[in-house]
Amino acid sequence: MRRSRSRTTTRRLGTHFPGIALLHLWTLAAVAQQPDLEGIWGPDPELNRQYSEAEYTPEGQRRFDAYDVTSDDPGYWCIPSGLGRAWDEPDTTVKIEQFEDRVVIHYEMFDLVRTVGLNQDGHPPQPEPSTVNLEGVPMPTMGHSIGWYEDDVLVIETVAYAPGYVTTLNRYIPQSEALRSVERIRRDEEDRLVVDTTYEDVVALAAPLTSTNRYLRSDFPFTVYGCIPDHPDLEEG
Repeated sequence: MRRSRSRTTTRRLGTHFPGIALLHLWTLAAVAQQPDLEGIWGPDPELNRQYSEAEYTPEGQRRFDAYDVTSDDPGYWCIPSGLGRAWDEPDTTVKIEQFEDRVVIHYEMFDLVRTVGLNQDGHPPQPEPSTVNLEGVPMPTMGHSIGWYEDDVLVIETVAYAPGYVTTLNRYIPQSEALRSVERIRRDEEDRLVVDTTYEDVVALAAPLTSTNRYLRSDFPFTVYGCIPDHPDLEEG
């Protein structure tokens, strides 16, 4: 009975409001065609942290030269230096959940939860960080993200970054508030998750920076990282 009433309602909407019926069918089709990226994924050691050569502006070079590996990494405070750092972390997993209106990416590193709103009308005038930790503390170095699907690819655009570093693993690439990134996330023909990212930053980068990370389905459960700050300036005890 309930299914019958639902079908009748749909026919009536189509009769009196054809635009609504078409929109409803388009939405169902979009959901049906979205790629299945869900699951727990671990880094593929054969294709991980592959960056193009960074080209810096004078300001970017200044920030790069000023970086002190012994004290400047926000990771000492359990804060990701930037988006690349979250994807680059070795020996940890990433969990992806897909919903009709959002994609949630859980990074085991620092217990980060990133919520990407889908099919938004651009970024809000005053964007808030899309990533928080388990205590709900915002992570501004991860920026504000929106996303959409292009065939079998999830595209994520991120802006409104706080100053930091795209990554601090094996390289120290500075980022400014002007950074804009675009991630293209897909499954390849061997059921591996591939994340291709382009970074543009008129303040720090003289040319776009690209990176590629690949992930395999993980046999391990998603666990709590439980980061403990260990910055050198912290007093013991």
